Amino acid sequence: MDTLSRLLSLCTLRTTLDIRCSLAAPWVLDDPPAAPGVAPYHLIVDGHAAVDAPGGERLELGAGDIVVFPHGGAHRLHAGPAAEATPIHEVPGPDLVRWKANSGDGALTGILCGQFIFDGTARRMLQPALPAVMVVRTAGRPDFAGLHALMMMLRSETDGARPGSSIVTAQLSAALFALLLRAWLDGNAALPGLLALLADRRLGTALHKMLEQPGHGWLVEDLAQACFMSRATFARAFRQVAGQTPAAVLTQLRMAQAALWLARDKRPVADVAEAAGYRSEAAFHRVFKRSQGVGPGEFRRKPSLSMPAPGQSPGLPGA
Repeated sequence: MDTLSRLLSLCTLRTTLDIRCSLAAPWVLDDPPAAPGVAPYHLIVDGHAAVDAPGGERLELGAGDIVVFPHGGAHRLHAGPAAEATPIHEVPGPDLVRWKANSGDGALTGILCGQFIFDGTARRMLQPALPAVMVVRTAGRPDFAGLHALMMMLRSETDGARPGSSIVTAQLSAALFALLLRAWLDGNAALPGLLALLADRRLGTALHKMLEQPGHGWLVEDLAQACFMSRATFARAFRQVAGQTPAAVLTQLRMAQAALWLARDKRPVADVAEAAGYRSEAAFHRVFKRSQGVGPGEFRRKPSLSMPAPGQSPGLPGA
């Protein structure tokens, strides 16, 4: 399994796709701050729009563009003079999503709106590694053809009321985040953190090794050797890129894997501790509680603290 796939397999993420907009300029669509762990996204499937992002940055968007707000920042989408914008209201349409329109008479913009919901490990480990705003432009990019095709399929399914559209849309939405993240990494320098390690040609091998065998007793020397670097150079470069020491990243990955094991199988906590690289169950308990907020036993007993069942594992929509 490749490094990105291994990383995403540890992160439980749910996807919703719930609003289809067909708006005629001028219009303004304001999104307030989202709840913790919720990242709104907008797919521009037709026409053009502008978005005022947190911090005051304005971005121009066209058909095939995707904008995501990983930290849920308030933002405004609009087209045409804001002072002349006509009210946006819900209108009848296929009941797969909610439909919104206005009474403008200008150019039309089609938008699909939804949310990525970061649960548990994803909120602690993946969400902080993402920027305030992510934009991916798929038009005219043959290397993003798969992501562009997925957007067009989502538009087709939500615009119609064909048999099976609900499950088809759910399954397509499930793949959206992984394709989006892969496309974004191809064209952007990641913030310090796990994604920066993943994208770094020198240090990516170390992340892959830790993801592949989180329970192994990795030493800095071992990881440096795998990256063909001296211990001192590796340790300095790793901290600069990841913003953490190799030991801290390894602990994050171990706790993420342990959480999945506790949620998905019935092996004793002592066995989970050993598989995660801890000879002492007491030591494992302390580290797990510091990471997850509760001990491994309580984590397993309370379904709300655990991951969704395998049928809703990474990326599958739960709402």
